[in-house]
Parts: sequence; structure tokens; C-alpha cells
Amino acid sequence: MTTAPDSPQQPDADAPGVHAAPVDAPVVDDRSHDEVSVRRAPKISVFLIVGAMAGVVVSLIVTSLFPFDEGEGIASTYGYFALWGLTFGGAVGATVAIVADRSSIRRAKRVRAERESVDAPDEPAVEGELE
Repeated sequence: MTTAPDSPQQPDADAPGVHAAPVDAPVVDDRSHDEVSVRRAPKISVFLIVGAMAGVVVSLIVTSLFPFDEGEGIASTYGYFALWGLTFGGAVGATVAIVADRSSIRRAKRVRAERESVDAPDEPAVEGELE
């Protein structure tokens, strides 16, 4: 007694959607397993921009608290101190970003990832013009 299906139950090799593979075709498995580290890293540019903006706002507050020279005006005094506030605020933002990045490294998790390479089929040559 055999377990093979009857001839009406076997798929027709010429039917659309049925692809017969040669029996002696080699099976290629292009999968590799790696262990990777997954973490949530902060965006350093956001920390720099927010730090610089905070430095400019702090320099505006500090400039308005103290008396200024009548010959210079408040706008030029504020502009001068805003440059310093921008620089120091950006530096503080960068420092906070580095500390946040270091703490995210400690909280990183190791997971197993599977890498699979898939070769794209060759595109057929097209004759004529494409619209």
C-alpha cells in the first residue's frame, strides 16, 4: 500500500502557478544568526538645539535684570550676551546628551537577530521607449 495521492489529486506540471524544481538542485541557506545590542540612543542634535535656545533665553533674562549703558542700548548688549548664552547653552546640552547616551549604553539589551540575504531576480531587457 502506498501513501502517494491518486493521479487526479496530483498537480499538473504545466498548470500556471506550479513550478517544478529539479530534484538535484542545491538548497542554499543564506541565513546567519548574530547577537546584536538594542538600545534607545538620544538624538544629540536635539539636545544641542534645546540647550542653545535655553542659553539665549537665559541671556535675555540676565540682560534685562541688570542696568545697561545708555550709549550702547539694550539690543546690542543682549546680542553680545546672547552669543555667550548660545555657546554655553549648546555646551550644556551636549554634556547632557553625552550623559544620556552613556546611560542608554548601560540599559542596552542583547537580542538574537537573523540575517537573511535575498537575491533580486534579474530584470528583463525592455526594448523600445518607456513612458
